[in-house]
Amino acid sequence: MNTSKKATLFNTIATFASGMAILLFNKKLMSIFEIENNTPFLVIGSIITFFSLTMLIEIKKQRSLAILWIIIQDILFVIASIIVLIVRPFEISNTGYLLIELFLIPIIFFIIYQSIGLARMDRKPGTKTKLMVFKRKVKATKKDAWNIISDIENYHKVASNIDGVKIISGDGKGMVRSCSHGKDSWFETCTLWEVEKEYAFVVDTKAPDYPYPFKSLMGIWKVDSIEQNITEITMIFEFEYTKGFQSIILHPLLKTKFTKVCIEIMDKWQAALEQ
Repeated sequence: MNTSKKATLFNTIATFASGMAILLFNKKLMSIFEIENNTPFLVIGSIITFFSLTMLIEIKKQRSLAILWIIIQDILFVIASIIVLIVRPFEISNTGYLLIELFLIPIIFFIIYQSIGLARMDRKPGTKTKLMVFKRKVKATKKDAWNIISDIENYHKVASNIDGVKIISGDGKGMVRSCSHGKDSWFETCTLWEVEKEYAFVVDTKAPDYPYPFKSLMGIWKVDSIEQNITEITMIFEFEYTKGFQSIILHPLLKTKFTKVCIEIMDKWQAALEQ
């Protein structure tokens, strides 16, 4: 079990246990906090228990954007609690305020733990490089599949994140192309070209005017014959962010958007091949 799954699992268990404890011992808490109404404990306990149940699905699915939202909610809860501890707007006992302080300790721990897990999500073992792989089986020969995925100059017609592609120089390995999206543009160099098998492009992220937050970025496109007239198309992307915190804050958003783009590319290629 990876770090992200462990963090989500332990957070779910701890949050559920806390919520249920507040609900079950609401009368005892009334005495400790020295208040005469148990409604606050019933409301808070119910919210915490419900929150824990919403996390259950992420133990298996591990959707980066959803996990980021869990972290944000925990952070907001901590901030609100700190404000309460500073301002002390409620007439409760000192022991009650102490319990609020102690309650924050495991939450802060899980914020850190889940942030580490999120940073490691999609990472190649032993590196800081992120790896995203997309596969699609199509009813087409390997040759036909290769012809359509290797149509470099028309790649922007299937990729919604690219507005234009222009071959600057070369053919096959060593080819240099420029890509643009809106006002942004960048250069890519072909580092691998094996006809009817695979090709790869490395983006020049070191250029002074490179617009995106990547330290490195490489894409690989492959075709593999599965059986007669059945071919598997694979797209592999390896990249590293310029800053470590971007793996926590930026990656969930990028992954969600980029996954949608890649699925659309595969859909268009499949439709073109199978028509």
